[in-house]
Amino acid sequence: MKITNGKDFWAGVMFIAFGLAFMLISQNYAMGNAVRMGPAYFPTVLGGMLAVLGAAIFFRAFVSKVAHPLAVFPFRLWFVVGGLILGVIAFYTQPLRDAGAMVQIAHELLAGLAIGLLFAAFGPRSLWVILFSVVLFGYLLKPLGLVLATGALIFGSAWGGHEFKVKEVTILFVALAIFAVYAFVKGLGLPMNIWPAFLE
Repeated sequence: MKITNGKDFWAGVMFIAFGLAFMLISQNYAMGNAVRMGPAYFPTVLGGMLAVLGAAIFFRAFVSKVAHPLAVFPFRLWFVVGGLILGVIAFYTQPLRDAGAMVQIAHELLAGLAIGLLFAAFGPRSLWVILFSVVLFGYLLKPLGLVLATGALIFGSAWGGHEFKVKEVTILFVALAIFAVYAFVKGLGLPMNIWPAFLE
C-alpha cells in the first residue's frame, strides 16, 4: 500500500499514539464505572475514542489523494531531537518535594518546552499550538485553578487559528469558564481548585 495523503497519515499516527498513551498511563488508577467514575475512567474512554479516530484517519491516508502528501504535513527532525534531549534532562533532574518554588517552576518550564518542541516538529503552526494549549491546560490546572487554566487553553488555541479577535475569544473564555465551574466543580463535585490556591 502506498501513502497518498501524508497529512492524514501523520495525524492518524499522532492520534493513535496519544490515545494509547492515555489508556496506558491511566491503568495505574482505579477504573470505576459509568455511574461511579474512577480516576482512570475518563482518560481510558477518551484515549480509546482518540485511538479509534486516529485509526480511521490513518487508514484514510492510503485512499485519499493529495498532490504532494509530505509537503502538506511537514516534519522537523531537529525539533524532535531537541524535545527528546530536553525531555531526558527534565526526567533525570526532577526536583525533590521540598525544593524551592523557583526550582520547581524552572523544571516545569523545561518539561513544557520539551513537550512544545515535540509538538512543533509535526505539521503547521495551528496544529501544534492547539495541542500544546491542551497540554498547558493540564499543567496549569492544579497550580492556577480551573478558571485561569481554561483561559490559557482558550486564548492559546485561538492564537493558533488564522485570525485572533480578543473580544470574541474573551466572551468564549468567560462562557466556558462558567460552564466548567458549574458542570465539573459544582455539579459533578470534582476536586479542582477554581482559583489559584493562594487566592482561595
